[in-house]
Amino acid sequence: MGPLASTELLRSVYLPADGRPEQESPRVLLWSDPAVVDRTEAIGTGRLEALREAVERAVRGLVAAGAERVVVACVTAHRVLGDLPPDLLGRCVSLVDVVHAELARTARPHLLLCTEGTARAGLLTTGPHDAVRHLVPLSPDDQQALHREVYRLKAGGDPLHTVAFLRAALPRYGVRHFVAACTELHLVTQALTAAGLSAEFPAIDPLAVVAGRIKNGEL
Repeated sequence: MGPLASTELLRSVYLPADGRPEQESPRVLLWSDPAVVDRTEAIGTGRLEALREAVERAVRGLVAAGAERVVVACVTAHRVLGDLPPDLLGRCVSLVDVVHAELARTARPHLLLCTEGTARAGLLTTGPHDAVRHLVPLSPDDQQALHREVYRLKAGGDPLHTVAFLRAALPRYGVRHFVAACTELHLVTQALTAAGLSAEFPAIDPLAVVAGRIKNGEL
């Protein structure tokens, strides 16, 4: 749904090249539909049916085209993932589950960076998973500031400009790590890696985790 984020996910699957012959690379289908209703707006206004229909249409279309597993490249859209028919839901890889599993593995506090819709829906901070105790939520003012940052990225803004937000926010909350719980933030984590800054800003990036699993054949 986020066209830049989903395109960057595709790049992460194939780059850097690992020396395999091209014919042995993963087969990936990309369904990019920027016209899907704004996910945060849908949650805020209760227009969840329109969002569910769009997600179901995309997942059904990918399965019909031959997809065996489906990654919905929008964390906020996971609000309606559980409303999909069981046959489609069983094909989907939950980015929320990926984050929780990584939090449980690292067992360190992480600043939760997500959209206002994801925060409002409690997608990562509610539920039975014990890993939620490792999440440090943003204050309302910082959440609004991050949401504006996400939409700057959606409009094609330089991902490295997000470093200013990270440098200000992480010390204020007393943490070193963050969760890139919005797929636009995959643009940021990739830019940090390219700039040699990933050690300064360690992160759980579910799209990077999923890209690695696709690359090595786990998905």
